[in-house]
Amino acid sequence: MGNKIGGFFNEVEDYDVMFFGTSHAYCSFEPLYIYEKTGLKSYVLSSQKQPLKITATYVKEAFKRKNPKVIFVDIYGGIFNITEDLGVVNSYSDYLPLSINKLIMIGTKVPRGFKAPALFPLVAYHSRWDELKDEDYDFDKSTYNDYLKGYVLLKDQSQDFKKDVIKDKEQLMESIKNFDEETYLKGNLRAIDEIIETCKKNGAQVYFVKTPIYSYSYYKDNIKVFSKYLEDRGAKFIDFNDFYHEMGLSKKNFYDPHHLNVSGAEKFNDFFIDYMKKERVFKDRLAKDKSWLENFKKYNINKS
Repeated sequence: MGNKIGGFFNEVEDYDVMFFGTSHAYCSFEPLYIYEKTGLKSYVLSSQKQPLKITATYVKEAFKRKNPKVIFVDIYGGIFNITEDLGVVNSYSDYLPLSINKLIMIGTKVPRGFKAPALFPLVAYHSRWDELKDEDYDFDKSTYNDYLKGYVLLKDQSQDFKKDVIKDKEQLMESIKNFDEETYLKGNLRAIDEIIETCKKNGAQVYFVKTPIYSYSYYKDNIKVFSKYLEDRGAKFIDFNDFYHEMGLSKKNFYDPHHLNVSGAEKFNDFFIDYMKKERVFKDRLAKDKSWLENFKKYNINKS
């Protein structure tokens, strides 16, 4: 995720819109596609299986650098019980620049056993330090750049999904079942409050959303419970799975049970753009930034 997350912190331009969450966010929202259709600039700042408590920190870090007028937070990190292993922690901590917010995140949000590698990533490789080469130590974060602005382009379908196989299904179902544990739900609601408060301080709108997933039936009850808590807080929530048929989605538009492929992402973004125009959140501007239009051409080549 170096170029995706690290690339954001190297960007000098501002954004009208930003997206946060897990891989569900970075496989769904397409900043270049949105720009070509509306002239609005955006970025997806997310990581795999990112807990909502970490998303709250990401939102704070984004507002330190940019001035989005509206942000969208995918709630996937709040509707199942995330097991934070080293891979998950590394994905959200390694490319986040050192700051007061990051230190607070490590001190109060990162699981106890992973605090050291979250602060000093090389600690994770202590068992093979003798094997590390110069290039493992010498990397220039200023070179991180992502022409897709945080979006991850997935083509076609995974082999398992083509065969109707759900990878790690038992583990997935257990994590979904355990989502409403009191402490877990309480922690997620604290994160929601933190995100809402950050947006208020920065004069930005926030929409909590659930992007389309093929495995929706597994999460439907959890989403309903979570959406009720959002409603109680006066938060705006949109479950785009309610518009599955209006978007014209089918199995062929998903890479796997959890993520849209590029064909599905385009269908979703078309609907999303129209929806936000009706909400009077998006207003068309002329898309005339040459670098963004060149990147859009590159995207069209790479998606085929």
